[in-house]
Amino acid sequence: MKTYFILIFLCCTVSAMSQSLRDSLFSGKLKNPLKPAEVAKDSAKKNTKDSAEIAVTKKEATSSALAENKSVTEGQKPDDTMPDSLNKLYYAKQKAWKRFIDQQTMIISAQADENRKVKKGEYYIDFDYEIGLNGRVKASNITCSPKNEFLLETVTDILSRPPVLAPPVYGDGKPRAVSARQQITILRK
Repeated sequence: MKTYFILIFLCCTVSAMSQSLRDSLFSGKLKNPLKPAEVAKDSAKKNTKDSAEIAVTKKEATSSALAENKSVTEGQKPDDTMPDSLNKLYYAKQKAWKRFIDQQTMIISAQADENRKVKKGEYYIDFDYEIGLNGRVKASNITCSPKNEFLLETVTDILSRPPVLAPPVYGDGKPRAVSARQQITILRK
C-alpha cells in the first residue's frame, strides 16, 4: 500500500514539474542552448544550397528562354492566374460594384412597393455584364422572372449608368475584359 502511495505521489510530482518546465520554455523564461549552434549550421547549409541552386537556375534560364521563344511562336495559352498584388484595384472596384447593386436593389424595391404594376411576391432579375479594358460595364440579356415590364425597364435604366470598374490583371501582367452574371432579388411586400 505504501509503495502505491509513493508511486502515485512520484507520478504527480513529475507531472507538475514537467508542466512548469513547459510553461517556462514557452513563456520565454528558458532559452534553448543548442538553438544558436543549430541556426549557424542551418544557415551554412542554406548558403551552400542556394549557391548550388543559382548555378542550376542559370542553366535552366538559358534553356527556358529558348523554350519560351519557341512556345510563344507556337501560340502558348495566356496565364490565367490573377495575382492579388496586381488586382488590388480590381477587388476594390468589385466591392464598389456590390455596394452599387445593393443600393440599386433597395431603390428598385422601394419603387416596386409604390407601383401598382408590380404584384406582391419575389422577382428574380438576371443579367450578364462585361467589364471592358477601359473599365466600362456593359449589361446585356436582362431577364425578369416572373416577367414584369416595369422592373425590366427600371433595371435597364439603372444599368445604363453603372460605375466604372477595373478589369482584372492576369499573371502575364496584362488586363483582360471579363464577363460575369449577376442576379438581383426584388421583394414586393
